[in-house]
Amino acid sequence: MKRVAVLNVGGDCPGLNAVIRALIVKGAHENIEVIGVYDGFNGLVNDKMFIMTKEHVSGRLPEGGIILGSSKFDPTNNPEDLKKLKENVERYQITSLILLTGHTGSRISLKLKDEGIPCLIIPATIDNDLVWSDLSIGFLTALQTVTDSLDSLHSTASAGHRVIVVEVGGDESGWLATIGGMAGGADYIVTPEITPEPEDILLNIKRRYEVGKKFSIIVVEERSKLTDEILKVASNISPNIISKAEIVAEYIKEKMGDQIDVRTVNLGYLQRGGSPVSFDRFLAFKFGFSAIECIKKGKSNIALGLKGFEILEEPLSEKVTHNKAVKENIYEMAKLFF
Repeated sequence: MKRVAVLNVGGDCPGLNAVIRALIVKGAHENIEVIGVYDGFNGLVNDKMFIMTKEHVSGRLPEGGIILGSSKFDPTNNPEDLKKLKENVERYQITSLILLTGHTGSRISLKLKDEGIPCLIIPATIDNDLVWSDLSIGFLTALQTVTDSLDSLHSTASAGHRVIVVEVGGDESGWLATIGGMAGGADYIVTPEITPEPEDILLNIKRRYEVGKKFSIIVVEERSKLTDEILKVASNISPNIISKAEIVAEYIKEKMGDQIDVRTVNLGYLQRGGSPVSFDRFLAFKFGFSAIECIKKGKSNIALGLKGFEILEEPLSEKVTHNKAVKENIYEMAKLFF
């Protein structure tokens, strides 16, 4: 009997329990045993593992988070940790590690590959920034959270004649900001791919006021690149702030004065939580089944990716660490609504 160990490396996202459920169900069908590893590589190093059955995931399908816990711990940073990991992989006769992850686990998997430890990656991150896959598990649910949040903020922004600057996640890519902002009716979107002209933000707000729309929703991605002008003005007012949304908000306050009320909202960990939407669950099933099929055929050291509706296999290489930026034509589409 073949045996795989499944673990979440990096941040959690909606749909992870659905993946584990798919791995267990398909694994049982193919006579492949699934070992659950607690808290990422911490559990693999410290022997916190157990054989999973269908009972462990019964009723878990609608739950966000992950029953196994998650961690960014990198066992390759310490020779002793790496030694323990190798010993446990051998002791439990693990055929391959199945990593539910984004860039964090991808980078670690390359180092483990060089150490002779086989890995298989299932793309799972709300950032949707993996260059080898059209979609990653968790993105669509997080996207819906961003859209719903913007919908809710519109009413209070309108009632109080406010500008609300909303910070969303995405790491180095603006997928959540761009598509979530577009779907949620944002009046301006700032992403890592596009450095905003400070005057454009102000003119957009003023233009809306002149036509009677005395409120604005501005979406700012957490890793956006802001101009020196915005950074300088904001630092002169509040030198200790680091949130990109707060920096943009301070700039707007300074330039527009008391004529406007500016507030900030950071969606933060809200984007990681919640029940996975139906398509994220479907992706989880599809990736989970494909992973077991790969193990059955003796394949490892690959990253599974979605291209259209098909699951493709990407050999582990430096490519899996590359960032997938939002295409300019998608942002240009969003700009037409500003």
